[in-house]
Parts: sequence; C-alpha cells; structure tokens
Amino acid sequence: METVFYTFCAYLPIHLLAYLPFLDILRFGKLWMALTVAFNLAVHLLGVAWMVALGRPDLVLLVGLAVIPLSLALYFLNIRLSPGKLLFTYMLLVNYQIIATGVAAFLAARLMHVSARSWECGLICLLLFILAWKPMYRLFRYAAGQVYRMDAPRLWRVIWLLPAVMAGMVSVLSGGLQDQMVQSWQFLFARIALLFCVVLVYWVLVNSLEEIRKQTILQEQLNFETHLMELQMDEQQKHNRLMMEHEEQLRRQRHDLRHQLAVIRQLADTDPARLKEYVASLLEAIPVAPRTYCKNPAVHAIVSYYISRLENESVDTRVRLDLPQRLEGIPDGELCIIFGNLLENAMEACSRMARGPKFVHLDGSVRSGVLTVTMDNSFDGRVTRENGAYRSSKRSELGVGLASIQAVAQKHRGNARFEPDGTVFRSSVYLQI
Repeated sequence: METVFYTFCAYLPIHLLAYLPFLDILRFGKLWMALTVAFNLAVHLLGVAWMVALGRPDLVLLVGLAVIPLSLALYFLNIRLSPGKLLFTYMLLVNYQIIATGVAAFLAARLMHVSARSWECGLICLLLFILAWKPMYRLFRYAAGQVYRMDAPRLWRVIWLLPAVMAGMVSVLSGGLQDQMVQSWQFLFARIALLFCVVLVYWVLVNSLEEIRKQTILQEQLNFETHLMELQMDEQQKHNRLMMEHEEQLRRQRHDLRHQLAVIRQLADTDPARLKEYVASLLEAIPVAPRTYCKNPAVHAIVSYYISRLENESVDTRVRLDLPQRLEGIPDGELCIIFGNLLENAMEACSRMARGPKFVHLDGSVRSGVLTVTMDNSFDGRVTRENGAYRSSKRSELGVGLASIQAVAQKHRGNARFEPDGTVFRSSVYLQI
C-alpha cells in the first residue's frame, strides 16, 4: 500500500491543477468534474495496487503511462476548449509533475535513505506541491488565460510537441525514478534543468502569444477603420446624389416660376377675371412644406431621401427624431451609416412583401449622453442566419449593412441588436456620446 499512497500524493495535486484554471468554461459543471477526477485517480490507484499485488512494482510506471489516454479523454470531455490547447496545458502539468516528483525522490533518498516510491517520498512530494501551490496556480492560471484567448489552430496542433519531447528526454536521460539514480546530483541537475527550460520556453511562448494577439487586434482595428471609411464614402455619395436631386428640383421650380409670373403679368393686363382663376389654381398646386425630421442636417437628409421613397411605395411611415444639430464625437458619416443602412434594409424588406401591411417606424433621441435609435419594420418573416450574422437577401454573400451598424456602435462603446419577431423586424442601436 506504500506505493499506492505515494501515487495518491503525487498525482492528486496535478489533477486539481489541471482543472482549476478552467472552472469558468467547464462543460458539465463542477460536480461532474469532481466525479471524473475521482474516477480517473481511482483507476490509476487500482492499477498500481494490482501491479503491486502481482509482485511487479517495476510496472507501476507503465500503469501511469496507460492511464494518460483516459486522463486526456476526460480532460477534453470536461473543458470547452480545443484539444490542441488542452494538450498543450496538459504537457505543462506533466513537466511540472516530473520536476516535483524528481526533487521529492532526490530529497527522500538523500535525507531519509528511502525508496523513490515510499510513503515518505509521497509526503515530501505532497509538501512540495503545497508549498508551491499559490505561485504555480497563478502561473497556470495566467498561461491558461493566454492559451484561451489566442486563436491559432495550426499553432496549437503542433506546439504541444515541444514540452512533450522535453519531458520524454529528461525522463529517459535521468533514468525515471530508479533508486540507484535518484540520489545522484546528475539526476537533480537534469530535473532542475527541465524546470529552467520549461519556465524559459513558456515565458517566451506566452509573451509571443500576447504580442501576436495585440498585432491581431491592431490588424482588426485597421481593417475596421478601412471598411468604415469605405462606408462613409458610400453614404457621402448617396448624400451628394440627394443634394443633386434637390438642386435639379429647385431649378425646375425656378423655371416654372418664371413662366407663371409671365402669365400672371399678361392676365393682369388683359383678363383680371381669368387671373383670379389662375392664381387660385396655383395656390392649390403648391406642395405641402417639406417636413423637418430633426435638427441634424445629415440625418435629416438621409431620412428624407428614404422616407420619400418609402411613401412612394405606399409604405406607412412614422418618424420621431429628437437629435441636436451636431453630435459631439460622432461624425456625420457614421450617423449616415446607421440611419442609411437601417432604412435601406427596411425599404428592401418591404419591397419583398407580397401581402400584408407595410410599415416603417423610426425613433431616435439623445438622453444622458446616449444616442438611442430604434426601428420596427414589416418583412415577410423569412430570415437566414449564418454564424450569428444575417445573410443578405440582395446578394449571395453575407450582408454587411447590419454588421456595419454594429461596428459603428461598438466603436462608440455601444451595441446594436436585430431581432425578427414574426413579421416585424426590430432594430435597436445605442452609442455613447
């Protein structure tokens, strides 16, 4: 039973360290984790007890190697992380165990002159784990956090080989835990050298992962800024087209006014009775004064453009906007991205409806430094989502309109939500000003 006790002391801390850094991403909860750890350790202890009962303590190491596939399978099952990342973390723990058990065996042989798998050695091993518990847990927690955040599938598929090869070489060259080897200074040097190499390798690797992560974030920010600039140019072109249409309309009105004034002057000299009739007809033909949707000129222009097109298609519209002339910190181009894409998608959705009432209700206001925009529009009830994004019904690729709105919102510490509700599509956007 001495060897069984040693195995319990040497392997229990490693099982705990393997799972504790990942408590927030367990697949089945802490109770299931505890049961699997207990089952895994029990299988290992029963295997060791069986070898001792058969009189073959020399095969205890093989039992430990045979249990590794079971340990890995349970590890992969319990934690929601890719196998490559988990294998990398597992090999870190294997290296740490090799170091701790080696130092414990050296101290037991030198100070107590006992076997490397004696109960005294087990207690020394457990004591070493307890003394180093807090710093090692922090190290593994930090390393696990870096591993969890860095998404590099090709790297994680092969990087675990580095600590695995190191552990194998040290185990072979230092002779495992054979009694004639563990008390030599060469054995201790080999295990300490492994500790140095492990710390060095993981320090370099973890820092490299952090630099890669920062570069990835910077690249994503650059891509977003480029995409945002393209969207702003597109919305500016729409705004320019709207202004040109208004200018053309004003030219036609000035041209018509000159002709109308000429007719009035002629009738005033020749036929006053017909003049009254003509003036009355002009008064009836005067269009209703254009609506002012809000004080912000860019938002007013883009909303006027789309609302007029929606009303021409017999879509019921309701707009309530309470926006100042200028929103500090939010460029007009980004406002046009939000309102332009919302209304363009709503107009396209209404045009695809074969039956049922068509409507667009748009609201926007600024309260306590937060710009809030909500819109409900009718649609045919059919949506297609892929990887959480709505697929465009106008093109074969994924739509970028809603994603662009969300990107602008997140840039200003806000967010955007889009939810189909029967035949009503609900959009809500908020931004910090």
